[in-house]
Amino acid sequence: MKWITGVGIFITSLLLVSCSSSKKVSNPNTSNSTASFEIDKNLAIDRLSQGLQYQTVSLEDTSEINFEAYEDFIDFLGEKYPSIHDNMESERIGQYSLLYKWEGSNSGLKPAMMIGHYDVVPVKYGDDRLWQYSPFDGEVDEGFVWGRGALDDKGGVMSIMEALEYLLEQGFEPERTFYIALHHDEEVGGVRGAQQIAEHLQEQDIELAYLVDEGLPIAEEIIPNVEVPLAMIGVASKGSINIELRYTQDGGHSSMPTRSSVIGTLSRAVNRIEQKPMKAHYRGLIVETFEPLIPYMSFTQRMAFNNTWLFRGIIKSKLSNNPATNAALRTTAAKTIFEAGFKENVLPVDGRVIINFRVHPNDTIDDVVEYVRDRIRNDNINVRVLDRARNPSPVSSTRAAPYQMLKQTIEESFSQVLVSPSLFIAASDARHFHDLTSNIYRFRPIRARHEDRSRVHGIDERISVDNYIEMVEFQIRLIKNGTSEL
Repeated sequence: MKWITGVGIFITSLLLVSCSSSKKVSNPNTSNSTASFEIDKNLAIDRLSQGLQYQTVSLEDTSEINFEAYEDFIDFLGEKYPSIHDNMESERIGQYSLLYKWEGSNSGLKPAMMIGHYDVVPVKYGDDRLWQYSPFDGEVDEGFVWGRGALDDKGGVMSIMEALEYLLEQGFEPERTFYIALHHDEEVGGVRGAQQIAEHLQEQDIELAYLVDEGLPIAEEIIPNVEVPLAMIGVASKGSINIELRYTQDGGHSSMPTRSSVIGTLSRAVNRIEQKPMKAHYRGLIVETFEPLIPYMSFTQRMAFNNTWLFRGIIKSKLSNNPATNAALRTTAAKTIFEAGFKENVLPVDGRVIINFRVHPNDTIDDVVEYVRDRIRNDNINVRVLDRARNPSPVSSTRAAPYQMLKQTIEESFSQVLVSPSLFIAASDARHFHDLTSNIYRFRPIRARHEDRSRVHGIDERISVDNYIEMVEFQIRLIKNGTSEL
């Protein structure tokens, strides 16, 4: 569930008002990044390559999972990162998830937490032949490390491990205690991994200062006429609810069709939902998202975004025209399953539609159910909420000290970038930790361009060698900046 959904928000968002000038505007700070740490780059890349070769594939049916690959990957971590395993407390939770504790010197500081997941989605049968390099070979070529998990999220997990190993080898001692959790089932909900780790910490009355999870990227070359990259910090994530619409009536032979049908009735209900989606909002978080970008926009764009009291309606209308930007404005409805009938000359007796709603932070599950009932206007259609519904996350403050620390770390690591809070429209394991801290931030310093959208969960997943080293250095700075009083 993943950063690329956030990238899409910005691919067309700044096209909402036609540009009045073709002149490009760039950040006056033109250096690429700050000074590097003395890390062994070849060793770090080699370890990432090896890590991608373990087929830690998550499946809904656990009986079909090759857990031997999970065991092998855990053994690999122990072998390749000896300083971590010699100097930190570690335990296995949910059988295959790992929880490390790096004890700090100041017990008066609340602990911090960094999390990620090492499970990956499967490669669809036959798709492996479409990959430039085999998805589980961890090939290093053309300036990239190729393989399933390079972006989501073994690259993130192993960059954290590299940072920890480096700091331990350098003799660094944190003031703050750090928890590091590596989960094994994020791709199928995190119930046995992240959820159990969160419950384990709650039983110990642990309260976290902040938590950083996978999330949004550094988006590059996606805003027309603006060359400065944008680092997006996910300060909230959408909720999710699957609603089933079911309708039954007498069947019969197709030679004598009734005036209304199961398919027609359900189709009209779906059409009513499509014709009037839930209300769009241009306020709160999305306004904060655009604020850092305004000085880099064209004159016409600046006029619109600086005068939302006048142009809010136009902004919402234009943003709603694109699926990616639309998702940032409102609760969305995706019609994913439609079932009715079994034979071409028999009228269906029963039919159902499943609609997946991604719930905006301005709405709740109850709001969605009320909206559906109001829109379909048919008491004969049964409306049922399916399992695993969840409300949106709380919105973490952008004024809190941990957010400011994360923002500072990004700016120190990537001196060209703008930093902006954003809505993470997918989901991650962070959702299991909201009872432990109000400061949850979803960010991975992955440099992402338009053409990278299809690589996450898709074909030719890869990360550049240079970017991975940047990620490791970022994690080092994040730990060092976040260890003392905030």
